Amino acid sequence: MYDIFNSVSRNLLLAVCCGLVLSLSTAGCSSSTSTTPEERVVRVSLQPIPTYAPLWIAKRKGWLQEALQEAGQGSVQWSTMRDGPLQNEAFAAGLIDVALTADTPAIIGRAAGLDIEVVALAATSPASLAILVPSDSPAKSMADLKGKKIAATKGSFCHHLLALALQRDGLSLSDVQFINMSGPEINVSLQTGQIDAGVTWEPYISQILSSGKMRVLMDGAGLKSGNEVIAVNKTLVEQSPEVVQTILAAFQRGHQFLQEHPNEAAKLIAEDVNLEPAQVEEAFNKIIFFPKIDEGTMSEFEATQKFLHELGVNRKTVDIAQFVDLQFQSATAP
Repeated sequence: MYDIFNSVSRNLLLAVCCGLVLSLSTAGCSSSTSTTPEERVVRVSLQPIPTYAPLWIAKRKGWLQEALQEAGQGSVQWSTMRDGPLQNEAFAAGLIDVALTADTPAIIGRAAGLDIEVVALAATSPASLAILVPSDSPAKSMADLKGKKIAATKGSFCHHLLALALQRDGLSLSDVQFINMSGPEINVSLQTGQIDAGVTWEPYISQILSSGKMRVLMDGAGLKSGNEVIAVNKTLVEQSPEVVQTILAAFQRGHQFLQEHPNEAAKLIAEDVNLEPAQVEEAFNKIIFFPKIDEGTMSEFEATQKFLHELGVNRKTVDIAQFVDLQFQSATAP
């Protein structure tokens, strides 16, 4: 089983400590300190998820590398990680400067002591997280799943969606048999009949729906926006805000390409997000890329934080107003 709480409380805290030791012993190796701008290496982490398509496109096209070099801001080093908890550990160990991740792991990381900020929304997509059941399941609402085995990744935005969906039907997490699983495990367990429902996200939704044996009971519409954020090491934000602007500009360029050439964009990144091009293009239609952070977004961040704290994943609360840096809002869509 995959336990996000253990990842944060044990691995992340260990990584924070190791990162502090590493930073003391290797001062000068950081991408954002003691090097000239031209020598800087900006380390960017992506996940294999369609909601990050604009930056995947920029990576494939070489646009970010080109922009950094032309501006004398250094170069980019890319990495791909399966999920937010792994990115949190990489932040803590001083291995990355930027991560595209869901709001939930970003808030968890900040609460655990990571010195990161959210500089923009990469995307919102309520339809990119969903509660799935077998096609022959009699369930028509969450009330029909009372007492049933339901899997989600503990502490994820899908876990929060489950809680909200149950609450809407007058139930709570205690009314179901909750099982903590990773995205790949959920798909396997649904297909083998080990669970009655699974709450998951893209690309796992499209992957399992392609089997024809599963259906969407409900998605995040009206409950959970599916906020995906661009999280950046605070040192990079403070010392080199122009680099953050360059990254956001590359994201915007990728978004424009996607809007003008959706079919080509889908083919370009299909392998990166583990889907067929047709599935990627269909996923694009569910996603709002690069929206502005507004009061509704901030309220959702607060609601997510409250959920994580009540769940016991976060021991500390986060000052959301300090966590979200609004200075880059002009770079996002109107």
